[in-house]
Amino acid sequence: MSFRIEKKYRVEQKKLAQLYSWLNKNEAIKIYNDRHVKSIYFDNNNFSSYHDSTEGVVPRKKIRLRNYSKNKLDFNNLKLEVKINSVEGRYKTSENIKNHSNFLSNGIHDSFYGICFPKIIISYKREYYKVCDYRITVDREIQYDNFNLKNFFFNTINENRIIMELKTNYNSDENDISEKFPFEIIRFSKYCFGIERLYKNFISS
Repeated sequence: MSFRIEKKYRVEQKKLAQLYSWLNKNEAIKIYNDRHVKSIYFDNNNFSSYHDSTEGVVPRKKIRLRNYSKNKLDFNNLKLEVKINSVEGRYKTSENIKNHSNFLSNGIHDSFYGICFPKIIISYKREYYKVCDYRITVDREIQYDNFNLKNFFFNTINENRIIMELKTNYNSDENDISEKFPFEIIRFSKYCFGIERLYKNFISS
């Protein structure tokens, strides 16, 4: 198990050139080719994962199926990922799955949240960099879609913001991290943002 620090930054469109200039100035290395990320997030019918995240409850989880296909109807090569925020720190588990149709139809049983069903699909284009010991991702063209087995995608919402995320090991100096990035640090969850816009009537009742 490897704990890590995650920090998120908002980059306005008009400051995108400043971001790339900063990456170049700090000799950022591109560690992967750009790729499209698609995640299907699960939650129970009470949206407990969403509420725990917005309230900052610890421990909490986010459960998702993920692959790297631009096609939203492509369910091949999915991995089951669970992001856990515990008292000790943050970490993620990941495993390949074979029978995705069972999860999409019948849900995933979680020891913490019970039966969780697919609620939302989040897709975006991601760029990958490394600066010193920091791994940096830049997410653009973010979209949120409802999940429905009969009519898979509808009511698409586009995200205008660009989200930069920094990840590093648990032993790094957080003050040092903050000083290195001349952008606005934010508390942001794509999952929570999408749920608030696609399921507003459900989570407020």
